[in-house]
Amino acid sequence: MSFFLVMWAILLVGLALHVLLDRSPARRTGARVLELTSVWFVVVGLGVNGVLAGLVHLGPGAPAAAGSIGWSPSPFQWENGGSDLAVGLAGVVVAWRRFRGGWMSAVIAIAFVQLWLDGIQHVTQWLIHGNTAPDNVGAIPTCFLVPLIAAVTTWAARRAARSAAASGHAPAHERVAA
Repeated sequence: MSFFLVMWAILLVGLALHVLLDRSPARRTGARVLELTSVWFVVVGLGVNGVLAGLVHLGPGAPAAAGSIGWSPSPFQWENGGSDLAVGLAGVVVAWRRFRGGWMSAVIAIAFVQLWLDGIQHVTQWLIHGNTAPDNVGAIPTCFLVPLIAAVTTWAARRAARSAAASGHAPAHERVAA
């Protein structure tokens, strides 16, 4: 479970520091906090987390990773690691502003499907098969909450940006074309 706790700590502390140290003219406004939350949940929550999970399942630590989930090592780890790595790399790319928009929406949609299905499997393993391994049960909040928070805050941030642009209060670089 420590992998997931560390990821949540990095995600939440990093976001809080970014909000506190932000130099944007719109700093600490609701719209800006939503934007930063959205970006942090996609880049770190889906991106960095996915890259690290992928590397763990693909690398020499794969047998230990399987054990921490309560499973035996299997060729399916290679497939799971590959999809984790792919989604993770796509999420990390969103750190660059030009890859937001449609790219960010695609990352969220794909991660939503992948992680919610993973989450359902972790819940099934726990409740039906009694798998209480730390990284089986510990994965459950991450699988459901990270994509949900990423989706909701992205939608809300975009809505706030459109409202600000329509009222003429958004900085020129953030105005949405009609």
